[in-house]
This record gives sequence, structure tokens and C-alpha cells, in this order.
Amino acid sequence: MNVVTPPAPVRTRERLLAAASDLIAAEGWAAVTMGKLAAHVGVSRQTVYNELGSKAELAEALVLRETGRFTERVTEVVAAYPGRPVDGITAAFRQTLEAARGNPLLVVALGCPKGGRDDFLPLLTTRSEGVLERSVDTLAALFARCYPEVRLSPSEWTVAVEAIVRLLLSHLVQPSGSVEHATGQMRWVIGRMLGA
Repeated sequence: MNVVTPPAPVRTRERLLAAASDLIAAEGWAAVTMGKLAAHVGVSRQTVYNELGSKAELAEALVLRETGRFTERVTEVVAAYPGRPVDGITAAFRQTLEAARGNPLLVVALGCPKGGRDDFLPLLTTRSEGVLERSVDTLAALFARCYPEVRLSPSEWTVAVEAIVRLLLSHLVQPSGSVEHATGQMRWVIGRMLGA
């Protein structure tokens, strides 16, 4: 007789982060309170504070969660292009741009709040060093490992990846055309950076 093991329950912290993302997408960051989040998940307000800390710590946890997802997606995309660094990194840029434009949390963070003024973007920008640094370091190591044929030192990979990430953010904050147009521009830039 086969015994089916039930799936592990979703941790309270994950449930709270998912609920916070939903609330931000629906009502904007300014409307999110720890009490509302507690009611949404069905836990006490104290549980929210115990799991997440302050509202600023909630914002940081949400950003780190999205950063982790971004890194996972890039890793999957790059793995599909072994030995083709320009194709792989360009595909990662395109996929990330498409995913980010459809991400409700990021849409709110980039200045399209629900119901007027929102203070989520300032929280991101004042704490952005850790997020940007972590993303750049992780991706530089990933690209160097996946594309050893590219003759860049670790510090050169870091500079290249930081430039790519900053250009990605620029295309998100102030799009100047379609995803195809932005990707075409980035393919040329990536090719030049990698000496291709």
C-alpha cells in the first residue's frame, strides 16, 4: 500500500509575503498595514511582527524575495544557451524585462501606485545598495561560471553585469520602446562588452 505524504504546509512567513504582494498590487503600499496583513492571512498582528518585523523590514523581505526569483529565472535561461554567452545573456535580459513589466509589485514600486501617493519606491531606493550588489555579485559569478570562454576577469564581469542591470532598470522605469527594441539594443551592448 502506497502512503501519500501530504505536502508540507506553507510557512507563515511565505504566506504573509504572498499576501503582502497581493495587497500592494490591489491597494498600493501606503494602504498596507500590519493589521490588514494579519487579517488577510488569518493570524494575529503579533505574528506578523514576529515573522516580518517592521513595515520597512517587510519591504526589504519582499524585494529580496523578488531578487531571488529573478536570479532563479536568469539561471534557467542562461542554462539553455551553453557556449553562447551573447545569446544567453540577451535572452536573460529579455525574459527579465518581460517578467518585470508584468509584475504588479514592481509596477507599484516603479511609480504606478494604486490610489495616489505611495512610499514603496523610496524604501527600495534608500535600501537599493544591498539588492543591487547582491544581484550583480550573483549574476557575475553565474555568467563567469557558465561562460568560461569569455575572457573577462571577475572584476570585469562585475562591471559588465552592473551595467546590464542598470540598463535593465532604466528600461523598466522609463521605457523608450518595445521589449524587442530594448532587447535588440542590449544584444549589441552585450556583444561589445563580451568582445563578440
